[in-house]
Amino acid sequence: MTPPFVAPDMTVDLDEIERTAVVGAGQMGRGIAAVSALAGYEVALCDIDEEQLAEAVEEIEWSLGKAVDHDRATDEEKAAAMDRIETYTETAEGVADAQFVTEAAPENQDLKESIFEDIDEHTPEEAILATNTSGLNITRIAETTDRPEQVCGTHWFNPPMLMELVEVIGTEHVAPEVADTAEAFIEDLGKTPIRCRMDVPSFIVNRLMRPYGRTAVWYVQWGEAGIEEIDSAMKYEAGFPMGPFELADYTGSIQLSVEAEEGHLTDDRPLKYDTPVPDLIREKYEQGHYGRKSGKGYYDYAEQDQPVISEAAGEAFDPLRIWAPTINEAAKLIQHDVASVEDVDTGAKLGGNWPMGPLEKADDVGLEPVIRECTRFAAKHEDVREIDHALPCDLLFEMAREGETFY
Repeated sequence: MTPPFVAPDMTVDLDEIERTAVVGAGQMGRGIAAVSALAGYEVALCDIDEEQLAEAVEEIEWSLGKAVDHDRATDEEKAAAMDRIETYTETAEGVADAQFVTEAAPENQDLKESIFEDIDEHTPEEAILATNTSGLNITRIAETTDRPEQVCGTHWFNPPMLMELVEVIGTEHVAPEVADTAEAFIEDLGKTPIRCRMDVPSFIVNRLMRPYGRTAVWYVQWGEAGIEEIDSAMKYEAGFPMGPFELADYTGSIQLSVEAEEGHLTDDRPLKYDTPVPDLIREKYEQGHYGRKSGKGYYDYAEQDQPVISEAAGEAFDPLRIWAPTINEAAKLIQHDVASVEDVDTGAKLGGNWPMGPLEKADDVGLEPVIRECTRFAAKHEDVREIDHALPCDLLFEMAREGETFY
């Protein structure tokens, strides 16, 4: 691994950040701009599409109005925030005097790398550059610039005005003080940052969501449980806001899982995924059944906006069967020093609205049942290497042997 760069003396501290820029005026960009302006920062909102910028300003004004309606801002604060936002169709002009730049373009690796080459050329030397991504390779993005030590990830959750959590992601290049400043900046915006110390695929929250959804798919594919049975157990017994299949339909992860597969398999980051997409997901994808947006996914939405899930349907399914591989994935993040125990659990609760963090759950049920369930799950597949969250990690065995807990 390449040693971290030493940050140049000119890198900004939090108290030196006055003007920010957001590159990309889509849903995420306009939300980040609104939050930043409401927190008192001057904001340059950049997009090559004038119509998109006009729509963004209208939506920002509307969202700030909602904040006023819910007593999260005053009329005066709304007006001041709107005054702090300027729009630019020329990115070079918008970022020219910004101390903190957030790129919020669509999730496309090549597009983001191209944008970073551009903003690196036109931003001040001391500026910190952040990419808003839910899992793309930030290291590669940083390496397109002449300042990889000043590039980090900030994974905002949608909608930015309402969601409290932001993941701050480091790379092997980023200077620790730069990541510290980014984290402090996010906190100054009124959000709760958690630190992902390594650039691993999916970072923290989405990495936990993977076994939550994939484990359920494997059980259905093996004929060991039904879709409604698992969703019912996880929703009513375990207390999740949605079961894994209901959630997949809501977010469109059937489509995302398949389309992201090639990128994951060729990814050169630590803890890369080696798992193929289960046949059940691929079949849904090939049928065009992506979830609610396509009218059909694991459930049929022809006559309903959301699935009707019976509470009684899940009475025979033990939620630990889903919890255990998810706990194992969380433990791997600790074993590899990707994140702290507290940040992993905070991410799950604030980013996923989980009833408790996976490591809190581990302490609650004990590590031995978790290890047994993970081992049982792994043994059901002819090649456990094909399920990257299946076998219990070394940390779980070590902690169980020593009688240790996460808290």
